[in-house]
Amino acid sequence: MTFNFHYLFLKKINWKKFDESTGVPSLSKTVINSVSFSVPSYEEQQKIGSLFKQLDDTIALHQRKLDLLKEQKKGFLQKMFV
Repeated sequence: MTFNFHYLFLKKINWKKFDESTGVPSLSKTVINSVSFSVPSYEEQQKIGSLFKQLDDTIALHQRKLDLLKEQKKGFLQKMFV
């Protein structure tokens, strides 16, 4: 998961503004090393992940509840028109 986080974070950097060439785009090691960005601490990443897991669980719970209510509605409608 850390790899995906870093990959997506680095992908958002506008690398074109660091381009030093006049022809084929290129970046020197010095330029790449000079680009800085902040990453949340591991503890903060864990807390964020925990929050998203709680949200996922809540969404799943409400989705199951909605599905059951839809089935109940179908049953009631069938009984009404029989």
